[in-house]
Amino acid sequence: MKNKIFFIVFMVVWLTLIVLNFIVKSEAFSEQENRYLASFPKFTLEKLFDGTYQEDLDNYINDHFIFRNIWIKIKSGVEILLRKNRK
Repeated sequence: MKNKIFFIVFMVVWLTLIVLNFIVKSEAFSEQENRYLASFPKFTLEKLFDGTYQEDLDNYINDHFIFRNIWIKIKSGVEILLRKNRK
């Protein structure tokens, strides 16, 4: 029974994040990173077959997932606490 409840809660959270990713407006520029974020790739069969569409889509998703800036702050804080060296 506990596994079933855990699975249901996990799926609800996961689906909520997916829906929020589609609802929240994408930004073109990240002030925190001082760079332009990837734009949504244009689909063509040529890009699909040579693999560049998947790469471009992956870059877009990585740049535009929900609460991205919060995750970056958490990651940076953990790296500072672990005293990771930045090169």
